[in-house]
Amino acid sequence: MEGFSLQYIYLLLVVVAAAVFAWFMSKDAKKYVGSQNNLSKIHNSIISSLAYVNENMLDNGRFIYIRNIKDKYHINKKVYNTTNHARMLYSLYLCEKDLQIKELSERRRISAKYFVDEYVKQLGFGRYAVVSNPEEENLKCKKAKLSATAMALVAFSDLRPEKIIPEEIFEGMGQFLLFMQMKNGQFYNFYDIENGGIGENYNLNYTGDAPLGLLYLYEFNPKKKWLDSAKKGLIFLANLRKRLKEIPFDYSSILATEKLLNTEDNNLTDEEILLLRNHVISMVEQVIPKQIVNKDEQYYGALIDNIKPLSISCIVEGLIAAYGCLNDDLMKMRIMKSIDTGIKFLCLVQIQKGPLKGGFPNSADWKQLGVPKTASLVRMDTVQHALAACVMFQNMFKKD
Repeated sequence: MEGFSLQYIYLLLVVVAAAVFAWFMSKDAKKYVGSQNNLSKIHNSIISSLAYVNENMLDNGRFIYIRNIKDKYHINKKVYNTTNHARMLYSLYLCEKDLQIKELSERRRISAKYFVDEYVKQLGFGRYAVVSNPEEENLKCKKAKLSATAMALVAFSDLRPEKIIPEEIFEGMGQFLLFMQMKNGQFYNFYDIENGGIGENYNLNYTGDAPLGLLYLYEFNPKKKWLDSAKKGLIFLANLRKRLKEIPFDYSSILATEKLLNTEDNNLTDEEILLLRNHVISMVEQVIPKQIVNKDEQYYGALIDNIKPLSISCIVEGLIAAYGCLNDDLMKMRIMKSIDTGIKFLCLVQIQKGPLKGGFPNSADWKQLGVPKTASLVRMDTVQHALAACVMFQNMFKKD
């Protein structure tokens, strides 16, 4: 009996020591990656990205969506994407909110007004949505888009006091998101305006946008229906994906989960909190083992099967949100190191000179022979996600 007690005490001491070690390692990891030299590089990357955005924003607030490194003087002004315009406004919002960068504030407001005037339309009584232009997005019909509407709510949330956007539009966009939600919590992707029907296709890969938009709306319009809809959507995803062996890295659902868990009156049960955190962990485990961690490798920081800056930026955004909503110190240590490695990849592949300085190529291997022609494209959505990732990363250390 005494031997059993000693063994039990020994195991308990081992567990306590491991927990203490994990806690210190997670703190040390954050301290290490947050070194002054490293953060200085991130700040420079942010400034370069903002310069690119500024250079490629027209006077009316519209963005030049695609450039080409190999044909830098050719500009395609026809191709566009409303969802990514809204996401860019969100990234600029992060710059103002978290980094106090005011230089683009007026232009962001001009861009927001352009977006509302051009793309936000009323759909029947009490509903507003972001409606695509078929010619710009190569679509067969006009679509009221779920993600674009949700991200507009996020991007415009701080503009309410300035009355740039009518109050009824905020409420109406929220109503549209509720209209697009099924009874089980899942959201449809779009509404076919011309044929008067909800789109048959729904995407299970990136469905965190709607809950995220609803949670931002709930902050300044605290109606229970917004919160309940967001919770229902995230819990649906968590329940669906816990049965799958491989799940997509849905970065927006991680952002929404972090925001929901940090909402004081979320009324989540302990079981629901565990479910949501396990959902986040399962997504994290899909990407960290695939990351290239050998510093001698050419694409250090990317994934063994994905070297696209857009993908890595979205992963970093999701990992930062995961770090903020998990309480496992060992997992947080792994996440922090993965974030740092991914950020270094982004800084490495960012264009450092020329008229497209501050942009990011579609693929890190764009200089190689035999790669697709699209590898050298500089898309505004890649710049947007990389900018958001860098701002979120830098802001992690601002809070300490």
